[in-house]
Amino acid sequence: MRKKVGICFSKELQGETPLSHIVGKLDVYIRLLKLMEVEGWDVYILTRKTYSGDGIFEGGWCFEEGGFKLVKDKLKMDVVYDRTGGIDFPISGDSLEVINEREFKVLAWDKWATFKAIGKYMPQTLLVEEKKDLAKVLPEIKSDTVVLKPVNGLKGIGIYIGPKEGATGFEFSKKYPRYVAQEFIDTDDGVPGVTDGMHDLRIVIVNGMPVWCHVRVPAEGSLLANAAQGGNLTEVDYQNVPDKIKRMVRAVTDIFSRKYSNPIYSLDFGIGKNGEPYIFEVNDQMGFPKWGMKNRDVFLREIIKNIKYRLQ
Repeated sequence: MRKKVGICFSKELQGETPLSHIVGKLDVYIRLLKLMEVEGWDVYILTRKTYSGDGIFEGGWCFEEGGFKLVKDKLKMDVVYDRTGGIDFPISGDSLEVINEREFKVLAWDKWATFKAIGKYMPQTLLVEEKKDLAKVLPEIKSDTVVLKPVNGLKGIGIYIGPKEGATGFEFSKKYPRYVAQEFIDTDDGVPGVTDGMHDLRIVIVNGMPVWCHVRVPAEGSLLANAAQGGNLTEVDYQNVPDKIKRMVRAVTDIFSRKYSNPIYSLDFGIGKNGEPYIFEVNDQMGFPKWGMKNRDVFLREIIKNIKYRLQ
């Protein structure tokens, strides 16, 4: 029997164009779907809004020969590549075989849990349960500049980077009121052989290996390198990444490989004025490469291998 493999999104999808919400990288997603089709799998686009548990979706969009067809039958999926944000999917304790497993997704979603897991490689980080605790936490941060982030935030939203004295006037996100306070790492000296100035170096890990990476540089006048906040993104050859970062990548992938089932994720790095690298975040949901990027197919083919691993 042919295996059923799907990509699941959180957005409510309608009509015959289930990827209409993909902006800029639609051709890369279609490329992945075609690679999945070549494997002899029945390939679907799914939404978590129709998931009823135990691997069953109440319909989806079948991808075949470059086109989509809406299917309203119940679909029992063998593997699902999860592209939803947050932790509403997959369901806790569910039998669905999914990339990534819920336990890893929860770790990446919670910046405080991430720090407890790999804090030795990260900037000093302290938990701020609610805003009234900030006055007690700020004096403990070593740097004069502080970074405040929602514990469960995304896309650089709700972040403060600035002097400690201004932090108490910052309004915490109403959606995610728990925050972490972090030591500010000044990355203005750049990454040797990669970039000259302030940066955020993202390295994507699939099957325990770095498969592509890029450097994000803040827009002029900003300290936020997130693409959603206007950061500029340039692909980087992994061979040009400093050895100190490569050693850290190996250490963290070893930790995650031992504890979790072959997760797909990215590590965001910066190098401080002291020449030492720091991990800023772990992401279980990272953007796909652009069509013209050198390692596009390396990334996509490793996803195929990851799915095969879960079908065994």
